Amino acid sequence: MTAGQPVMMVSLIDESLTPSGSAALFTDTQWFDALLRFESGLANAQAACGLIPTSAAAAISHACANVELERAAFIERAQRTGALGIGLVAPLRAFLAQHAKDALPYLHWGTTTQDAVDTAHALLTKTAVSALLQELTGLHAALCTLARNHAHTPILARSLLQPAQVTSFGLKCAQSACAIQRSIEQLRVLSEHALCVQLGGAVGNRATLGEQGLRVERELASELGLTACGHSWHTQRDTWMRLAMEAAVCAGSLAKLAKDWSLMSQFEVGELTEAPRGRTSSAMPHKRNAVYCMQAIAQTQPVPGLAANLLSAMPQAHERAMGEWQAELSMWAPLWRHVYAAAAALRHSAEGLQIHTSRMQAHIDSLYEVVFSEGCSDALAAITGSDAAQQAIERLAPQALTERLPLSALLVNWVQSHYGAEQAQAAAQALTLATDPARAVQASAACCIALLADDLAYPMK
Repeated sequence: MTAGQPVMMVSLIDESLTPSGSAALFTDTQWFDALLRFESGLANAQAACGLIPTSAAAAISHACANVELERAAFIERAQRTGALGIGLVAPLRAFLAQHAKDALPYLHWGTTTQDAVDTAHALLTKTAVSALLQELTGLHAALCTLARNHAHTPILARSLLQPAQVTSFGLKCAQSACAIQRSIEQLRVLSEHALCVQLGGAVGNRATLGEQGLRVERELASELGLTACGHSWHTQRDTWMRLAMEAAVCAGSLAKLAKDWSLMSQFEVGELTEAPRGRTSSAMPHKRNAVYCMQAIAQTQPVPGLAANLLSAMPQAHERAMGEWQAELSMWAPLWRHVYAAAAALRHSAEGLQIHTSRMQAHIDSLYEVVFSEGCSDALAAITGSDAAQQAIERLAPQALTERLPLSALLVNWVQSHYGAEQAQAAAQALTLATDPARAVQASAACCIALLADDLAYPMK
């Protein structure tokens, strides 16, 4: 137990950019509880293996359940010694000295402070991964619903931020859903390997525990709900880092989705709006700010830098790091908090998203069929030949936009003047099909449906 209410090391600004109701991750209280769980679990595991008396294990567990850890004293000891775990061991020793002296020799026996901290970090990360997966699963479900409902909804695709061709809003949602699902599965798989007990002892060889080392590790892993990897990972952080890097990749997918939706939410575009949430501007009450998208973008912005800094901390000297591991500790929690908050924000956004299909269609109409140029060229090729059709479209497309006339009408007139009325009638029929948004969206709708089917069949879902 802890004295007082240790604060969470998150600033006022960070909290304001996190959706309300979000889970608290890597708090001071959670850290203390995880460290104490390690010490209690270690003693129980060693007792189960016959290495320490059962009475000593019981006394240590009692101490872990009742000792008061004071935040200021914990930090002072860590600052003075350079070892984070010392702030845990000293109060436990004092408690046992007063209540169960016979158990003192068995406290923290055969282990080191990094074992306690790494295992506690794995416990806290397990909670963070679980919270993140819950938000990602909710976001994935909302995206799949949007994809199914809008598989055939035409929308302008944008290339280099400019109008390209017609796609479907459902396809855009399905593509994001699949990216999220891939991260969900990777996080699950990588967690099985990364979220493991650390039990290496002073230099990673478990010398004190001897032949019972692996058995103790397995007992401890079972008690804590972690994996037993069978070796020390004090300065070999590759498996641990792969898990963090997948979280960073996930943040990239979340940032892409937030950016697309925020652009589509601009008033001049107006294809999407987030659910009404009251006044969002102090000076401009007419604004409908995409607050959740803003939060997601703000939360994902620091993630690439954190990921790079975590990777830069991997060259940890010999059997115990000289600053790199300590730096890793300081950057690990922020990465997970940022990715989790972004996922939570976008889940809220997706579940209340308002889709304005009339605006989507209006943007297609405002281009006077120029976005169907490729289809028009194919439609006319059988009548005029490919080269002539392409040249006519290149010449008439700017005129369609300038004069606000349908491209198909200009093309029919061109065919009539060069090839006659009969050919113009055939061209009109072909161009009607080529410029039909419902027909143009069919390819995207088929891709959307196929993606959803593949997503549902994704392994381990």
